[in-house]
Amino acid sequence: MASNTVRLSSVAKHLATIVKMGGGATEANPLILYDIKSVLNPMPWSPNVWKTRLVLNYKKIPYRTVWLSYPEIEPTLKSLGFGPSAVNRHGREFYTLPAIADPSKDGGPPTKIVDSHSIAEYLDKVYPQKRIIPDGTAGFHTLFIKEMQTNVLPHFIQLVVPVVNLHLDEPGQEYFESTRRPLFNNLPLKEVNRGEEARKPYYDALKKELDLLDKWYAKNLEGDFFMGKEISYADMLLVAYFAWIRVPSDRDPGYASVWDVVKEWNEGRWARLWANFEEYTADTK
Repeated sequence: MASNTVRLSSVAKHLATIVKMGGGATEANPLILYDIKSVLNPMPWSPNVWKTRLVLNYKKIPYRTVWLSYPEIEPTLKSLGFGPSAVNRHGREFYTLPAIADPSKDGGPPTKIVDSHSIAEYLDKVYPQKRIIPDGTAGFHTLFIKEMQTNVLPHFIQLVVPVVNLHLDEPGQEYFESTRRPLFNNLPLKEVNRGEEARKPYYDALKKELDLLDKWYAKNLEGDFFMGKEISYADMLLVAYFAWIRVPSDRDPGYASVWDVVKEWNEGRWARLWANFEEYTADTK
């Protein structure tokens, strides 16, 4: 998203009202998750939607997925009454995924939430089983999100975005190509960051950031998670990015994906973290 775009305010100020309305998902009437269509099998790939999917799977909230091609996202969300996930300083609204429609407990209209962080806060309140943002850690999680977005995500973007459109449906490919080229000086994505010399600076920078995260994780004397033995939303953010970088790539000879490079770092810490989440990454309904 453009650098002059800001996220809408958190749903936190409205949670007291929202909690009374949502939280009614059942197997017969599941929550609806809106995700981005691909040609992969299994289909999920988007890191932002993976953040929400992991929360749903971890909490065992009944849900089903509605798949949208990129050009379908804005008109579909508008038609269903969702608000924008962001508005830039010029007043332009952005409609992005994830989005959820959570059934009401009393048969009323569903609660509609956008933006992965806002969704995580909401789900932790209305489905409090297995908390992912424990009491007293909201500020910490906000800082962790900022760390990921500011210092880790930019390097993943350089390494992964140029190959994403290879795995989208045809309308999605056209949309993705036209909207992502400006990130790379309007070069065709197939020409971006090809070859070891072009990719090495981004891998080096990414390794430096993950080395720092490794030191933070290592401060726990027990457990493989950021908060020790307990899974938290911080771990889910990392695992969501790892799910994204698993998309097949031909840019690194000898490796099938960026993940195949990263999982070997930091004495296998990230491979262990992924293994600890296999129960929650396997469910892609």
